[in-house]
Amino acid sequence: MLLLISLYMQKYDPKKKREYYLANREKRLAYQNKYYKESKERFRRRKEINDVLEPEQEEARKKKLSAYNRVYYVKNKSRILSKRRETASQKDEKKTFL
Repeated sequence: MLLLISLYMQKYDPKKKREYYLANREKRLAYQNKYYKESKERFRRRKEINDVLEPEQEEARKKKLSAYNRVYYVKNKSRILSKRRETASQKDEKKTFL
């Protein structure tokens, strides 16, 4: 069985793969943007419905998310703050050039 599959499989060619992805880049990006917008709307709508139908469950979800964010922030505080400082300095540099 494995022999039959390998006979019909095409050889992997990185150049062809790169050409294919470059040629179809705009289509792929358009599809991804559409998909993410639809997903975002679907998640927003689901949250809105759960707020009304299951307020206790939604409140528990919010608390769980908040606890996770707090632990993540404490764990990565130095990296987060350095990234914020870097972003702020870049914004200041842009303002001085304008």
